[in-house]
Amino acid sequence: MFDLETKELCSGLFSDVMDRMGYRKQIITGMKRNHKRVNFIGRARTVELRAEKTEDENIRKGLSFLGTVGKGEILVVSGSGEFAYFGELMTRLSVRNQIEGVIIGGLTRDTNYTHRDDVVLPILAKGYSPVDIKGRGKVSAVDVEICVDGVRICPGDLLYTDNDAVCVVPKEMEEEVSLKIREKLAEEKRITELINSGISVADLLEQVTEF
Repeated sequence: MFDLETKELCSGLFSDVMDRMGYRKQIITGMKRNHKRVNFIGRARTVELRAEKTEDENIRKGLSFLGTVGKGEILVVSGSGEFAYFGELMTRLSVRNQIEGVIIGGLTRDTNYTHRDDVVLPILAKGYSPVDIKGRGKVSAVDVEICVDGVRICPGDLLYTDNDAVCVVPKEMEEEVSLKIREKLAEEKRITELINSGISVADLLEQVTEF
């Protein structure tokens, strides 16, 4: 069980730890945020979009699924660069359901609402557009494996997000990642104490194997 406090974490910790474990494709960068500071953690619930000319964007499937996503969970959408998915009305539903956050691997819309200071839902996306999904795409599947920027995301995977990146921790490596992050936090605390003590760089390098 991953039980570290969010305030202790940063994406650099996840990236360094998973790199050393041989998982070097778990980080998504370049996301735009509706809040200046974004820091949250939760389980992935996924939506797969498909770009195609259609009169039915499968809104019933998308909204019905959104109604099942709640506290402790993050909505993750494979997204599109051709049209927007997720805007004001879905934001209102998500806030009501206490969803931890939303990650759109494509475009979203209605920033005049979603960027308001009183909107508590963190929303990350690749960009913004008013162009709607209607006639351009559809919800093809929910709670399935999806891919965002080459990073595989499965339902139930642990996601951590801050201002730098989205970190994806597959379920099968979660326990080991948690343990190694604890170890790295302890080591960084030791290094910080050494720096604050006034130690010279030469002496610091004698005591520290990594920086």
